[in-house]
Amino acid sequence: MTVFKEVSKEEFDKIREVIRHFIESRNWERVYHLKNLDEDRGVKNLIEFFEINSTIKGSVDNATIYVISIYYYDPDFDSGDVYVASLVVERDASGYTVRISHRFLKHFKVFIREVAERVVGGIMRLIEKAVSTKHPLTTKLAMIAGCQEGALTIDLLYEIYGDEILNDEETISGIYSVCSDETKFFVNDKVIAIPGIRLLVVRDIRNDKIFIYSYETLVFHEVSSDKKIFYDALFRGYRDLLKPEFLVSRWGYEYALSSTEAVVDEKKVALVAYGRYDAKDRKWYIYNVFAITCDGTKKDKCSVYSFRQRYIFEDIDVVEKKVFSEFREAILGHILRSRRIHGETKGHATKDIAEKHTWEILPA
Repeated sequence: MTVFKEVSKEEFDKIREVIRHFIESRNWERVYHLKNLDEDRGVKNLIEFFEINSTIKGSVDNATIYVISIYYYDPDFDSGDVYVASLVVERDASGYTVRISHRFLKHFKVFIREVAERVVGGIMRLIEKAVSTKHPLTTKLAMIAGCQEGALTIDLLYEIYGDEILNDEETISGIYSVCSDETKFFVNDKVIAIPGIRLLVVRDIRNDKIFIYSYETLVFHEVSSDKKIFYDALFRGYRDLLKPEFLVSRWGYEYALSSTEAVVDEKKVALVAYGRYDAKDRKWYIYNVFAITCDGTKKDKCSVYSFRQRYIFEDIDVVEKKVFSEFREAILGHILRSRRIHGETKGHATKDIAEKHTWEILPA
């Protein structure tokens, strides 16, 4: 089975245009519920189109999976384009559910086929194996294939962990939940995905390396040594950040705060996350995560790392003005009150500025 196919530019453009036009004509809707496939001729035609052009197809339980993964190479510009689209048709007692996803990587360097396959090779090989073994995660992998950040995350995880990642249901399901917008963030011991603050991180547990995704260059790069302590702390303390510890009332809205403290290389790092809380759905949307570490040998010397801004602030007073903004009172008050942050960190981080502000913190 060829999981990644080279085609002419004309064929490439034709396939991409058919799928793009269909999605655009349906107001970008990606999920369709039908009693039978004949009731929507457009959807039926699209299924037939995938049947003809798919590089991977098969069935698992009550679902049929189609994946198109193609590229073309332009020798004049020494580059090419990559296109991946997937379609999943599931049947149950009420009828059919049809899901579609796609992604387009423009002018990606593809000097040779092997280089081109590495662009999307990891997830495609996993899907191929999942289809052949009737793996229960096949449909989720197929949908992730059309999700830019999700697919590249799976590609890197495959490069690090190999086929082993196929058995990590928590990680694959978590990435799928973010790609499908079922959840606003996902964090475990291998992946941190918080799209709201453009944070996507992968951890190589075996080799003690951490990689962060650049939304500008569309690739992962290793976290620099001066920032690695903050990402190590986030991976160690993430579970305590998933549930809001306090709710803060501001301007008629409720904002969530959570915190914890982790130890990295014998240094204590305080972590604080904050965001808007939706009381109706009991969900909160993370606006930023801060990591604070203080040097016990230097009086009140603290570094604050903003995961949203990717920047280390060495002056806590500057952080108060430029980063915490209108939430500074609540965040600083939360640090002082938090049972998860030790007194040493509280003293260093808030000694001078805590006296300047008042705050209103409600129990979550």
